[in-house]
Amino acid sequence: MKWRDDGTVDRQKARTVAKGFTQVLGEDYDETYALVARLESVRLVCAIAASRRLRLWQIDFVSAFLNSESVFDIYMEQPRGFEEGGDDLVWKLRQTLYGTMQGAHDWAKNLDRTFEGHGYYRSRADPQIRSRVTENELTLTSTWTDDVLGASSTLEGKILAKEQLRSSYEIKDIGEAKLILGIKISQSKNRDVVISQRVYAKQLLKRFNIHSCSPLTTPLPYGLSLSMEDCLANTSEIEEMRKVPYCKALGSLMWM
Repeated sequence: MKWRDDGTVDRQKARTVAKGFTQVLGEDYDETYALVARLESVRLVCAIAASRRLRLWQIDFVSAFLNSESVFDIYMEQPRGFEEGGDDLVWKLRQTLYGTMQGAHDWAKNLDRTFEGHGYYRSRADPQIRSRVTENELTLTSTWTDDVLGASSTLEGKILAKEQLRSSYEIKDIGEAKLILGIKISQSKNRDVVISQRVYAKQLLKRFNIHSCSPLTTPLPYGLSLSMEDCLANTSEIEEMRKVPYCKALGSLMWM
C-alpha cells in the first residue's frame, strides 16, 4: 500500500513476485547487497533544506526493479492466471523482478549509473545521498530503493532534476515532499521544515490493538524484577504467546 500523509490509503499495489529463495548462489545470482539511505541522512537532508531554504520535493520510480536487466539466466513458474502455452512451460526473466535475490542490487547499480550520468556526486559518508552543484544551483537527493527525497535551491533546479530522472525511468511525481518512510514532512513558505512520525505511531497503536490504552512513562512498574521463574511454564501458555506479535511490534518500534 501507499499511504497519504494523513494516514489514509492512497492506493493499493499488486505485483508479480519471484520465489527468490529457490535461487542458487553462483548459478543464477551472486551479489545481493543494496544500499539505502540511513534515516539519519534523510533527516539531515531536511535540516540542510531548512538551513539553506531549499525546496523539498519527492518522486518514486514505477516498477523500479523492472528497469534492470538480469545478468543471469533465471526461470520461473508462470503466475496463476497468466499461463501461456501450457503448464509445462516456464518464463525466462529478461528484466530483474521483485523477489529475485539480486533484484535490489541490480536496481541500485543501475540507478548509480543514472545519477552519475546526470552529474551527481555520491556522499562518502552515505552513498545514497547525492549532490550536484551547477553555477548557483544546488540539488540534494536521498534514495531509499525506489523513493527519492530531493531538495533544490531553485524552482528551475527542481524541475530539471525531475525531468532528467523522468527521461531515464517512469516516475510518479509526488510534488512537494509530504510522507516518506513513515515520516511526515511539512515545509512552510519561508522553507522551515517540520518532520513528524505521529501518523506512523497512530498506525502502530491500531495495528497492535493498543490504541485505547493509557500512556505511561515506563511500560513496566518501577522496581520490577524478572527471573527465569517468569518464563512460560506449559504448552498452553506457549501457544497463547504465539498469538502475541512481539517481534513485529519490537521491529516497528525500533524503526520509529
